[in-house]
Amino acid sequence: MVFSVCVVISFTFWMMNTLSKKYTESLVFYIEYEHLPEQANSISTTDTMRIKLTATGYRILGYKLGILDKLVKVNAAQFKRKENQYIYTLSNHIHQEKIEEQLGEEIKVVDIIPDTLYIRPAISQTQKN
Repeated sequence: MVFSVCVVISFTFWMMNTLSKKYTESLVFYIEYEHLPEQANSISTTDTMRIKLTATGYRILGYKLGILDKLVKVNAAQFKRKENQYIYTLSNHIHQEKIEEQLGEEIKVVDIIPDTLYIRPAISQTQKN
């Protein structure tokens, strides 16, 4: 019995020490668009992005277990119109900093895939025929 308690205590301290370190992990986040250029129900969009981030093991575990919300808000008013679609490039450090602000303290965004988001007007049934 005493041995089991010692093993549990030892494992707990080991786990706390391991999770307090920083790790780099790639996670999928859902995108929530704000200020869409057209009605939201007539737009087809990219709905997820893969973000490679550096954070503590606690944060990464929270995202993987679904305890922390894996949602990134993107302001569609900042998209540039090109032909029949809207384009937003995320490769700039300013955009990475905006995402870091949303994810919280002690998180560093390393990479974002895709690096460009597209919003295209959905094709209605009358346009297909």
